[in-house]
Amino acid sequence: MKSLFLLGTALAVSTPAWADEAADTADTADTIVVTATREPTPITQIGQSVSVVTRDEIERTQATTALDVLARLPGVSFTQSGGFGQPASVFIRGADNAQSLVLIDGVPVNDPGDVGGGFDFGSLTIGQFDRVEVVRGSSGVLWGSRAIGGVINFITARPTDQWTGRAQAEYGWRNRRQASASAMGKLGPVGLTLGGNWMKGDGFSAFDERLGGTEKDGFESKSANARAEVELVSGFSADVGGYWTKANYDYDNTGADALNTGLKRDALGYANLRYSGLDDRLNARVGYGLTDTHRISNDAVWGPYETNGRVERVEGQVSFTPVEMASILVGAETEKQKFDDNYGSKDSTSIDSYYGNLTLRPLAGLTLNGGLRYDDNSDFGHKTTFAANGAWVIGSGDEAPVLRASYGEGFKAPSLYQLYTNAGFRALDPETSKGWDVGIEQPFAEGTGRFTLTYFDRKTKNLIDYDLANWNYYNVGRARAQGLELGMQVANWHGFDVNLAYTYLDATNEDTGAQLARRQKNNFYASLDKSWALGLKLGADLRVGGGRYDDTANTYYLDGYVVAGVRASYALTDNIEVYGRVENLFDEHYEVVRTYGTPGRSAYAGVRVKL
Repeated sequence: MKSLFLLGTALAVSTPAWADEAADTADTADTIVVTATREPTPITQIGQSVSVVTRDEIERTQATTALDVLARLPGVSFTQSGGFGQPASVFIRGADNAQSLVLIDGVPVNDPGDVGGGFDFGSLTIGQFDRVEVVRGSSGVLWGSRAIGGVINFITARPTDQWTGRAQAEYGWRNRRQASASAMGKLGPVGLTLGGNWMKGDGFSAFDERLGGTEKDGFESKSANARAEVELVSGFSADVGGYWTKANYDYDNTGADALNTGLKRDALGYANLRYSGLDDRLNARVGYGLTDTHRISNDAVWGPYETNGRVERVEGQVSFTPVEMASILVGAETEKQKFDDNYGSKDSTSIDSYYGNLTLRPLAGLTLNGGLRYDDNSDFGHKTTFAANGAWVIGSGDEAPVLRASYGEGFKAPSLYQLYTNAGFRALDPETSKGWDVGIEQPFAEGTGRFTLTYFDRKTKNLIDYDLANWNYYNVGRARAQGLELGMQVANWHGFDVNLAYTYLDATNEDTGAQLARRQKNNFYASLDKSWALGLKLGADLRVGGGRYDDTANTYYLDGYVVAGVRASYALTDNIEVYGRVENLFDEHYEVVRTYGTPGRSAYAGVRVKL
């Protein structure tokens, strides 16, 4: 693997959509996050590893998909079976895609109709989202059974007092067109957010064109989001919202072109009633969330396979800070999942959960968290899990180092799809995990930059995998993922933005000694951006991906790759900006899934308008 070249993007601030208390700031010590603790918390008081991506960073790097954003973060890697629309998985610290919880505006969107109950990132665009929070490490005590690897929260814009808006249009390689728009403001006492995104392109052959693929696999994606919020009386407020997306795409078989077509449709809605009192020391929320999914995989030979998934969730949460040095959070939730397909399967399951978390601040700069969760699964009984973490700011000032450590346990029942397809075969047990990490953060450059180094280790029992010989699922006895994460971010230091992210990962099946499939041992990203007062911005980035085995038996090995890109933008006025980029500048040929292609050299240009 070749040389390292830098590019940077600042990690500023973020908050999940169901909390409005976050504020953007260039000083990382002031960054407020919510996903890690389910309450607005300064990042210096969080013991877990957290990355925050703001709208400014999304626009500066000209990202168009969720994968574009996540690939730039430490501890995160992905695979995709072709181009946009094709199935894509994200691995946090080597955890399976289905072992990480994905949220949109705080609502879980993992698909109960998915093989493992995970989320398919293949058609998720980033145009409507204002920020992204990624929590690395087990978060199951606060977020439930699907958060063994971590939590990813995509957050749309909050309503503003005055109406503001943005719009963007882009055109590029293989006739790809994209347009998006969002508007935020108030109609009387009601705050509103509205947004939409559209993307369509001819695509490239999902079966690797360099292996003989000739038939292009095109796509079209549409999405929309809305949110309304209002203060009912002093201390009481309500908010409702939703997100909808639909993607049509063509796909190929393994090792050959095919005239297959697919459809993905996701819809979610949420409603919350909130209370805040006692000078904001007492906060309560009662909420309802709904996720509904529909999938069609229409094979040109075998015909369509259709699945439908539905999750309904009711939850309540109360946090109270009786004294400055201590606070407590308690919550309860009930969730029901349903799954059916066009071959007659129809099943459901439910889980009732109770959780609590105690936060102590015994010394200046020291924050300790400890929590318990009790889950009662209708199919697999009850399970209690524990988590604890701490953060210690040593000293004071913009460049005071922060020590972090965390421990977390996880519990994940088999998905409805796995249980149904295994009917009559071997029984499946729930996956369980224990993980810990320890790290240090060193701010520098008067708080505009930070350097992080983290060691992590997670052990999983009964990891569910697929047996190709017997055509059903089984439990792996023991799996382990351990490694190092290194990150460096600089935000607007004399016009420079810098981002470095490196991950070393050793993810193995401890029963056989084999590497877990599709996990890279080494993954590196670097970027550098420079802006000038006249409105010109130039940037470049480099991704160095290590090799990986494509199968559980470690038979097929995929080589690593080096991919570079350059970009530029220019502000014509205070409200209008033109931009362009070249991806895969040196036309690197590589695969992240065996026999499936990746984009070659490609160029895009567009315009942004802000009001």
